[in-house]
Amino acid sequence: MSKLPYEVLSNYYQKLILDSNYDRWTDYLLTVVKEKAPIITGVDVGCGTGIFTRKLKRAGFKVSGVDISQEMLSVAESISRKERLNIDYIKGDMKNITLFDKVGFISVVNDGLNYIAKKDLLKTFKSFNKCLVKGGLLVFDISTEHKLKNVLAGNMYGDNSEDLSYIWLSEFIESENRLDIEISFFEKNGETYSRYDERQSQFVHTHKDLIEVIASAGFELVSVTNAFGEQIKEDEERILFVAIKK
Repeated sequence: MSKLPYEVLSNYYQKLILDSNYDRWTDYLLTVVKEKAPIITGVDVGCGTGIFTRKLKRAGFKVSGVDISQEMLSVAESISRKERLNIDYIKGDMKNITLFDKVGFISVVNDGLNYIAKKDLLKTFKSFNKCLVKGGLLVFDISTEHKLKNVLAGNMYGDNSEDLSYIWLSEFIESENRLDIEISFFEKNGETYSRYDERQSQFVHTHKDLIEVIASAGFELVSVTNAFGEQIKEDEERILFVAIKK
């Protein structure tokens, strides 16, 4: 049974992402927002199930979450209610965000911009710009070309537990500079398992591409580091960009 990107994954995203070095990474992101956002209002774009959104909220920011997947937003809303966090979650496309008021920061974490094709990058960054106050902060990360082409492409990942198993396969399409991903979930349903297939694509964006787009969209680049604010290595898998609206 094939579904839309993240339609199935939304149910298991929390478990999968929290298996990584997520706390250290988001602790550093939180430090960047605290230091550089001119006001406490902000939007976590591509928020998924709201993991970083809730972290921002608990740190005292007035933050909303935006995501194109209603399934992800439904999970985010459910968890936020259980944690008694008052957060607005909005279904929207990062290529054309509409807000009632301008905000002090926008965060786009965990590969959000890898899902945007190169031809749509400038439009997306201009969308961010129009939502920010002057001096507003934009912080985002990307999975690197090395990660998409040399770590993920052609490899198989998976997990097997009593209630859920999954297999993750990916193929790099050189002509499109794109990684196509297919995830098959096997969810226990009584004595049998139901299978769900999900497909998504991520695009390679180089330093040069992003630096040019950042400038063209009206931002000043502040820093480019690895995910933890350190110098970038040749085999880096994630890069963090910090920029300010001019």
